[in-house]
Amino acid sequence: MITLLSHTKKLIASTPLILALAIPGTSGTISYDQHRLPAIEFALSRPREVNALLVPSKPIPQRPRPSSSAKPAAGPAPVTNTGVKHHRLSETYNPIIHKAADAYKIDPALIKAVIMAESRYNPNAVSKRGARGLMQLMPATAESLGVTDLFNPKDNIFGGALYLKTLIDKFNGDIKLALAAYNAGSRYVKKYGGVPPFKQTRLYLSKVFKYHQLFKEGT
Repeated sequence: MITLLSHTKKLIASTPLILALAIPGTSGTISYDQHRLPAIEFALSRPREVNALLVPSKPIPQRPRPSSSAKPAAGPAPVTNTGVKHHRLSETYNPIIHKAADAYKIDPALIKAVIMAESRYNPNAVSKRGARGLMQLMPATAESLGVTDLFNPKDNIFGGALYLKTLIDKFNGDIKLALAAYNAGSRYVKKYGGVPPFKQTRLYLSKVFKYHQLFKEGT
């Protein structure tokens, strides 16, 4: 009797172990399919944020690369100002020029243009014929205007502006004839009844009018 009870107790004690070995998924020998999570079946029950992570992102469309032979698109034209250098040259003498222009009722841009064409703002300039200073006054002309120091910027500019004003009045406000007389002399303008047929004088007029336009834009 004692032996039978002992055998029965051992059998009962070993029953859970036998049952455990009989249940799939409780030992290391089960197949891979039994470990796989049911991702597809339960996808709709996942939070929306998780579903978004599982959806593959759409590929970003790539723009076609331009071929090496293709010309780049034309951009805006660079902004340039050809008169910048001229304005910088005149800056030192602007106060004198504007005072002379006010005194003799002349366009300050015209005085600046004459100085640019005559000496390029070199107060010590001397021509082959002996004209001197910023506005290239001849000694005899300067003496008649009362200018004693031709290399003094103020005296030279005021003297040159007065001379230019005299020529403008002499030719009834005709700027072209006045400038021609400033360059070649009044007698040649009278002789030819207009701008003398001198290449130098015609080139001079072209330069002065070009500079006048540049200074006019910044005066």
